[in-house]
Amino acid sequence: MWFTRRRKRNTFLGRKSKLTEDRSTVDEKESTAGRDESSPSDENSVKMNQEKKTTEAYSTKENLSEQLSGAAKEPTDRPSLEAENEQPGEDKHILSGEYENGLSGEETNEHPGDGENELSGEETNEQPEDGENELSGEETNEQPGDGENERPGENENVTPAGKTDGIGARKDGDVNANHKGQEMRRNKVHEKKQRSLYEWRREKPSKSPKPVKAVKKPLNLKNGVILGEGLPKICVPLTGTGKDELEAQAREAAVASPDLVEWRADYFEDLGDVEKVAEVLMSLREILGETPILFTIRTKREGGMGQLTPEEYRSMLLYAAGRPEVSLVDIEGLNPEINTELLISEVHELGMPVIASWHNFSRTPKKPELDLVFDRLSRTGADVLKVAVMPKKPKDVIRLMSVTEEKNRQFASPLVTMAMGDLGRLSRVSGRITGSAMTFGIVGDASAPGQLPVEELREMLRAI
Repeated sequence: MWFTRRRKRNTFLGRKSKLTEDRSTVDEKESTAGRDESSPSDENSVKMNQEKKTTEAYSTKENLSEQLSGAAKEPTDRPSLEAENEQPGEDKHILSGEYENGLSGEETNEHPGDGENELSGEETNEQPEDGENELSGEETNEQPGDGENERPGENENVTPAGKTDGIGARKDGDVNANHKGQEMRRNKVHEKKQRSLYEWRREKPSKSPKPVKAVKKPLNLKNGVILGEGLPKICVPLTGTGKDELEAQAREAAVASPDLVEWRADYFEDLGDVEKVAEVLMSLREILGETPILFTIRTKREGGMGQLTPEEYRSMLLYAAGRPEVSLVDIEGLNPEINTELLISEVHELGMPVIASWHNFSRTPKKPELDLVFDRLSRTGADVLKVAVMPKKPKDVIRLMSVTEEKNRQFASPLVTMAMGDLGRLSRVSGRITGSAMTFGIVGDASAPGQLPVEELREMLRAI
């Protein structure tokens, strides 16, 4: 191995002196060819000779001598030579472009010979010795001297770090960034593998901010009855079909002393007659005294007996809202046949508070649907929100009570909720826990399944 390297070194030193002599000869011929412009017939031959010699001499021998010697010749006579050799057409290209490419070490599309491969440690895959590293500055990453950088066009495509910024080249910054990204990903995966199952379970997802608790707005009715404060209020429904029957039920209700009395006007046979409706209202007020009266027309759509058209429904509610005997009006909040928001605003203009109600006698919706129902009722602008559902299993009752407690914290308006039937009786007496502001009891016939007698209901509310 050492013998081979020594032989390469001696061969290079011999060729170096020969290349120096050839360069001076080529320079003389070049200057002579530049001055010889007397005959146009010899121009083509001069160009061919110059092209052949420059490609062979400068692109191969001159390139090797410039790269391996590490010290180029001072271009003192370069400006004068370029001034003398300024020729139109291809002469200038041959003498300037290709000549400079040969000196700058750029590719000339010629393959080096066997001797040249022996002189390049990089091409022969052999590590050069200390002496060889001194002769090849480009291979050992040494910065070129002043003399090497003085030729124009020699270092135009060289970056400050010594890396070629050409097509297919990679910069040090890109390589370092790529290595850093890979290392960060490996470290992150390694950290995850090192975590124990206990640590994974301890990591809890970030909780969403809790909704702000609404400031309650209790509804103050006559006779000191306030919905939304204290114990849930007891309301007794009156479902008589005629005036006499209604008066009898009102007398029984007065004895039980409920907080409110609801007149289910949809049971009344003469509901379309305004004068008869007014007579019943005056009679009820005389019997009940100061007990607030809730006026309700429940349509068949939501389990009632009313068969009025949407316009008749609207006109009758507006008439009752204008009567002094009425303290509160119930409006079906999600009835698509009427403009609920407009009707509630008209009732409010008459100074009458409104309960926006929704009833489902077939099932208990899931929580997302119940949330939607409460949200839509709250947008109507009503003073009290009422929801009644039919449970099929105990879980339905618990779901309604849970949603009621949640919405009671979110909404400022008082809520009234109940699960109907025998299965839902628990919801009728748990208003103090869930936040339901009113419940319904009976003194005669019930207006909905699951209603409890007033005295029994009152005792249970006080006990809870």
